[in-house]
Amino acid sequence: MRFLGRWISDSVVLAVSLLAAALFMQVPAVTHAYASALLQVAQQARRDIDQRESAARQYYHMTADTDDALLAALKPLEPANADALAQSIGRARDFQSEYDRISGAPPLAQPVTAALGVLRDTAGARRAVLATTLATYAPEIIMTLSGAIYALIGLIIGSLLAQVIVVPLRRDRRVAAY
Repeated sequence: MRFLGRWISDSVVLAVSLLAAALFMQVPAVTHAYASALLQVAQQARRDIDQRESAARQYYHMTADTDDALLAALKPLEPANADALAQSIGRARDFQSEYDRISGAPPLAQPVTAALGVLRDTAGARRAVLATTLATYAPEIIMTLSGAIYALIGLIIGSLLAQVIVVPLRRDRRVAAY
């Protein structure tokens, strides 16, 4: 009976450890998917802004060549449109700068950089991109150094968590010698 109990507890430790390793291995892949989504949203927003600016230039015969100059020229004519355009420009710049910040970080630091960026997001736009990324994410195994390191971290944390779960359930509460 003691053999069976030890086998079950070892199996639980192994299963929880491997599950945690597999989950942590997803962290760099999710970060990559999130950064790609940020870039796509930024590019789409920029295309929309360019179309709206082009329409304003044509309609009002403006020669402003920068976002700020166009906003300044548009503000007296259509203040609400200028404010909405300024907000769109701000979001596009935010998404692009967040993508640049994540992609510019070392591979091991990219998930941390992305997480900190989401936590600093006061408007909630980055959280919306992350929520969509997580909703559409399909787990994958990416064989990179950062993926392997995160998997190792997950294995260690999973093993610790499993030991915390299993040790109180063992009949003999002595410390097992491995």
